[in-house]
Amino acid sequence: MDSRRAGEIALSHVGSGTITEVEAETEHGRTVWSVKIRKNGTRYEVHVDRTNGDITRSRTKSDNDHGDADDDSGRHGRHGRRHD
Repeated sequence: MDSRRAGEIALSHVGSGTITEVEAETEHGRTVWSVKIRKNGTRYEVHVDRTNGDITRSRTKSDNDHGDADDDSGRHGRHGRRHD
């Protein structure tokens, strides 16, 4: 999968916005595209698996926040929480 397609997948996940950066990374031994998006004062970072297009991580940060909100929706299911 190319970076352009990863951007499309990430934008679909967020709903809309402007892609500010797409970078190839390795996350826990898995190759991903890290797609950064800005939308309405919020910054998103969505990791898209380079092999199959799955979302492996989704993080948001408001321009007013000092920390990240990490929902990990692609890794732990619909609600972004792991129940052990």
